[in-house]
Amino acid sequence: MFRSVDVNAPPPPNYVVRPNQSLGQERQIQPRGYMKSNALEIGFRGRPVRYFTGQARYSLGKSYNNTSGITYFPGNSNFPQADWSRSDNDQRNKFDLLGALEAGKLFDFGIALSVYSGKPVNITTGSDNNHDGLSLDRPGGIPRNLLHGPGYVGLDFNLSHDFALTKAVKPGPTATLSVNSFNVLNHPNYVGYVGVVTSPFFGRPVSAMPPRRMQFSLQVKF
Repeated sequence: MFRSVDVNAPPPPNYVVRPNQSLGQERQIQPRGYMKSNALEIGFRGRPVRYFTGQARYSLGKSYNNTSGITYFPGNSNFPQADWSRSDNDQRNKFDLLGALEAGKLFDFGIALSVYSGKPVNITTGSDNNHDGLSLDRPGGIPRNLLHGPGYVGLDFNLSHDFALTKAVKPGPTATLSVNSFNVLNHPNYVGYVGVVTSPFFGRPVSAMPPRRMQFSLQVKF
């Protein structure tokens, strides 16, 4: 994987003077990053009962790397390999369920359920301790992405019913009345966890995904 490194960063142990004082940050893009992931996935798709069709998938896995991509700078450009830890998108458990219940002419019901483990959060000092111009430094002895972020629970459903607009024998114009609900459980799915140890919000979220939402619609087909 690609990564970016400041090859003119002040060297240890003092981190005071850049090797080339006529330059500031000297960014070098390197193809030396590495990622390793392992996962076990179990899935089902079919019609377990007469009126219900669906699919489900469970994934157990882990993902480690030392870069998040070509724009990524390590916490210390002198020791880029020290960033080897959980990747930003490492989620140990993921479960998804999609299903549709067709109750004849009465109604159609759809459901979508997602339950995920939390993603990791990187802990930083909030300061430029190694004087490389980037406030990405971590406290001593703290690996990257050590803090566990919040999990995610999402449950959505759709309920609809078709009404014939004419009494003709042949299929004619119909109206579909439906209601959609997103995040039915109104579960607080927090995002934006703060990993800066000097912040008063350290270890707390600063935002959340949308709460429960309801949507009604009427569609006419002819």
